[in-house]
Amino acid sequence: MKQKKEKRITLRVTPEQYETIRAKAELAHMSTGAYVRAAALRHRVVVIDGLKELTHELKGIGRNVNQLVVLANMGKIREVRLGETMEALGGIYQQLRELTGREAR
Repeated sequence: MKQKKEKRITLRVTPEQYETIRAKAELAHMSTGAYVRAAALRHRVVVIDGLKELTHELKGIGRNVNQLVVLANMGKIREVRLGETMEALGGIYQQLRELTGREAR
């Protein structure tokens, strides 16, 4: 559940510092405010290049499997061969392991 953010912190930085923070936030796919909060609260900010593409592919596979389940529940299909899907998921899993092994900070 999201908490309501009622308090405001004003922070002055140089243009160079601002640009550095903004660039790091963009690299982390976070808003500037979310990035500064995470850094200030000593959360570890991890950037994994290529993760967005993998999650997009994974969502696509999930949508396709969901459509097959709906068709099966409707009785329109009786058998589904998911060998290729399992191979694709295995490939995504392997890529995720490689990406998380080379995480950037």
